[in-house]
Parts: sequence; structure tokens; C-alpha cells
Amino acid sequence: MSTILDDVLLLLRSEALCDYCLGRQFARIHPEISNRDKGRILKIALLLNAVKKRDADTLFVLASNGGLDEAVKYVAEAGRSVEKRVCGLCHGLMDETVFRKAAEKAAELLHDTEFETFLVGARASGDVVNTEDRLRALAGLTEGENIRNEIKREISRVFANLTGKKLDYSSPDVVITVDLFRDKVEAFPNPVFISGRYLKHSRELPQSPWHCKKCWGRGCQECGYTGRLYPTSVAELVGEPAKTLYQAAGYKFHAAGREDVDALVEGEGRPFILELKRPRRRNIPLDHVQQHINTKTRGLVTVYLEAYTTRRHVRQIKLSASTAAKTYLLKAVYDADLNPDKVKELETRFRNMVVEQLTPLRVLRRRAEKLRRKTVYSVEAELVDSRTALFRINCQGGLYVKELVTGDGGRTKPSFAEVLGFVPVAMELTVLRVEA
Repeated sequence: MSTILDDVLLLLRSEALCDYCLGRQFARIHPEISNRDKGRILKIALLLNAVKKRDADTLFVLASNGGLDEAVKYVAEAGRSVEKRVCGLCHGLMDETVFRKAAEKAAELLHDTEFETFLVGARASGDVVNTEDRLRALAGLTEGENIRNEIKREISRVFANLTGKKLDYSSPDVVITVDLFRDKVEAFPNPVFISGRYLKHSRELPQSPWHCKKCWGRGCQECGYTGRLYPTSVAELVGEPAKTLYQAAGYKFHAAGREDVDALVEGEGRPFILELKRPRRRNIPLDHVQQHINTKTRGLVTVYLEAYTTRRHVRQIKLSASTAAKTYLLKAVYDADLNPDKVKELETRFRNMVVEQLTPLRVLRRRAEKLRRKTVYSVEAELVDSRTALFRINCQGGLYVKELVTGDGGRTKPSFAEVLGFVPVAMELTVLRVEA
């Protein structure tokens, strides 16, 4: 049965290894000792064993492939010349000076960026990884770790000492990527995520930028060479002021569902998360951010910011948008007098009613034909005058509310039009509440 020293000698006969790269092959044995210290300890132990046995060959291997100064001395005293070889794995890059240079470069890249926590990632060429795998297979070793892990750990240690910032594996403010083999260091701030709710006070404002249908943003006579059907959007009115405030490279607006351009959003508003990409600033009080955004929206939009959050919350509001309950107020105007009893009948008829909807004709050009089954939980209906009705509708997310009222030519069943006998000639829709 081979001993650890037998394995060490086998490795050093096969490849020149620095203290880091030798110790890393035994990383899981007594992990409290650093790989560098472990590598030197193993070389010294092998040296003592070779001196005791007067094993000149092993001493030469330790001097040339192990780079051990004490072994070089013994070999020189024996009258042999020896040249210390560069580590065949890291090529001499696993070194405190190299680590510090990389950490200083990262700190320089982040000098004007606000952050408290960081995470380091590392790259290594396939040749390095393959050579290391070959060595371990040769000696049958299973206690080693990947060279990338050691690079990350060592640079994290130096960077933390240099900057006073804290290592965070779960949600770091910045990510540093190091490739020692290409002398490349990159550092990027992670996005800032802000959750909130917005109110939309205009019936001529889309949620997101709406490009011209004819030129798709290039600019043409039909859109006045703006490339757009509407000059701005909720996303831009919220995102642009925040982008400036956080000195971000860009932003993305994530909302819990969307409303029609001509629909208002009032009441409790619609939940959203604003993602700010590569921000230079990140620790801004949200009341200040909220005030700044609301000052810039020209009265078209009002936001209420709630908290700094994470990407996981983005996935949650996206997933819940198609099922979470929503409450709408719809004003419908008809060209004939309505029967008050029929209007009231809607309240009982559509209590916990499952409605089947084919994709509405008005969106069929951009959405696939599909049958949706959505639940209407409750309806409150009242007449404003003989030809005008107000409907307060609480329903499952994803229900097309206008088509619930009109029937969409029979594509939505049942519908208010089936009960009332009329299709409205005009409608105004307001979103009052969206669960998230």
C-alpha cells in the first residue's frame, strides 16, 4: 500500500509542482492547513525521508521539480547542478504577488462603485484542468480540489484584506472574474432590484415601449419618423430616472401582468420590480428614489417603492401574474336602455364562474390561438344611467375583461353580452388591484 510520501514522489516525478499545486492534490486531508503550507510540509517530509535513506535521486526530483531550496542545497553539495523548473500546472502564477496584483486590479476597476459584498469567480484553461486530472488519476488521488477554487479563495482573501469588503456567496453586490493565465481581471456590479407598485393615470400610455407596426422602430412617415406609436411608456418613465440616480448601465421593468394602453391603473396599483443593471450606486434610500421618479413622470405615473429585493422575486411575480386575483372597474356605455334586473343578474350569474376564452380577435395577430379557462370570482354591477353601467370585477389573472363584457363575437363564453343582450359601444377599464 502506497503512503502519502509515495504519492508525492510519484507526482513530482511526473510534473514540476509548486507548493500550492502539490498541496492542492491533498486539499481535503486536514483542510485547516492551507494548500501552500501543505505542499511545503509534504516536500520537507519527503526531503527528510530522502536524507535519512541517502536517496540522491529523490533529492534531485525535489530540487528540480519541487523547487525546494533545501533540496537544491543537498544536490549542490553532492556536486550536481540542478535547475528549478516552473510549475507545470500553474506556470508560476499561484503566487502571493500575483494574487495581490489581481486583487488590486479589481479594486481599481471598482473604485467608483458602491458595494459592501463581493464574490470572486475564476477561469482556468482546459489544458491546466486536464493536466491536473491526469496527475490525480496517475496517483489514484481523490482528495484534491479544482485549481479554480483555490484561485477564488486566495484572491478573495487578499481582496477582503485590501478593501475591507465582505465575501458573500449568495447575493454579492459585485462579482469579480479572474483569469490568471490570460492576465485578465473583470469586475461587474450585480443588478439592484427594487419592488414597488405603480399607478397609471393616462389612457394613452403603454406599459412598455411600443414600436411602430410598420417600421418596427426604424422610423417612417406613418410614425413621424420616431419609430414609435407612443412617445413614452410606464417602463421608461420609471426606469430612466432611476437609471440616472443609480448611475446604471441599463434597466429592465418587470411587472405582474400588463394592462391595455387605454386602461388606467389606480387603487392599490400594479406590482413591479425594477432591475437596474451594473449600477455604480446601490445604497440609496427608497423614499428618495420614489420622490425622484415621481417628480420626473409628469403626472402620468405614480410609484410606491417598497423594498430592495432579489431576482427570485422577479420569477415569483412573473409566475403569479397568470393566476393571481385582479380587480377591475369597467365603465360600459350602450346604445340602448339596459334592463336593471338583467344588470343585477350578472352579480349572481358570474359568482365563481369559469369562463372559456379563445384568444381575443384584437390580439390574435400577435398571440397564438389558445383556449383559456379563467374564473370570475365576483361581479358588482350598477347603472349610472339607463345606458351606462359600472362593473367591478374580481377575477383570476389572465382573464380578458373587455371580452368578458363584449363576448368577442362568441369567442368568450359566458359573457355579459349574453345576459344583457347588448354589446357596449364604448368601454373604459381601470385596474384597481393586482395580487402578487
